[in-house]
Amino acid sequence: RVINSYVRTLHFSGISVAAINLLAFAFAILFSSRLIQWKNFWQSLVFLPVVLSIVAVGVVWEFMYQSVGLIPVILRKIIGVSPAWLTNTKAAPYAMINVYVWKSVGYYMVIYIAGLLDVPVSFYEAARIDGAGFWGQLFYITIPSLKNTIALAVVSCVIFTFGQFAIQFVITKGGPSRSTEIMAIMIYRQAFEMSKFGYSAAISVLFFLTMLVFSLIQLRLFKSGTVGA
Repeated sequence: RVINSYVRTLHFSGISVAAINLLAFAFAILFSSRLIQWKNFWQSLVFLPVVLSIVAVGVVWEFMYQSVGLIPVILRKIIGVSPAWLTNTKAAPYAMINVYVWKSVGYYMVIYIAGLLDVPVSFYEAARIDGAGFWGQLFYITIPSLKNTIALAVVSCVIFTFGQFAIQFVITKGGPSRSTEIMAIMIYRQAFEMSKFGYSAAISVLFFLTMLVFSLIQLRLFKSGTVGA
């Protein structure tokens, strides 16, 4: 059961980290474009979920995932069918990922926007003179210039995501059939619902060691100068 919970946590963290950073990077590039009007409005709209109470977010999304909720209704209108998001063991983990990505992407978007502001405009001007298009500028100027920012965002995102607890606890309590019971929830339930404090502490060691590895990676990046100004 511990291994299954650990694998579920890795599955949740892996997909969430990839989705969050890809979307955050895409939004940062989009809002840095001169083609977008009302940038402040759209940036605020994307960032808004970050400042909302995670408990309130969980409650609202729980209602939205119900059979008569907003998401199933929209999906049935568009594709004619919608999974049982909170009762299907295969759909529930992805329902949690959707909520977490929506809640977190704005925070990392700000990090990427801050990184983009440090890229000299002269680089892009020289690239345009040389005939480089959007994709050439992206792969040969933007991404290499943001390698420090990307490293910081990804490692930080892994640490925060691996320790996630509230969304699964509020919406599903780890169900159905433990399909969303990540390690933080398992530790809580073993200690405070089943009073197995020793077992919970043993699981916490594995949880702590995993977090420690990523924390040491982040610390090493800072000390080596890989992530810096």
